[in-house]
Amino acid sequence: MAETDEMFTVDLEGIEREIDMNAAGPSENFEVRFSCFRQGCSIEVRIGFSVKDVSTLEVVPRAMGEMRRAFSALAEQSAGWGGTGT
Repeated sequence: MAETDEMFTVDLEGIEREIDMNAAGPSENFEVRFSCFRQGCSIEVRIGFSVKDVSTLEVVPRAMGEMRRAFSALAEQSAGWGGTGT
């Protein structure tokens, strides 16, 4: 199997800005959605941020960075799970 056979296609599915009302008052959040797929496998990833923590222009790059960190942690966490890769 070639190294690229394991690669995923990643698409930006959407960005939403939501306002939630709670006892402490309104909170605004961005939600960024990605779809990741390859033959036989698909994943939907949702990344959320407070509007206070990130500017509009930084939303997608920051979400991509968060997704990379999450996948790196999952790769490390699952490294010993075994399997033959076939």
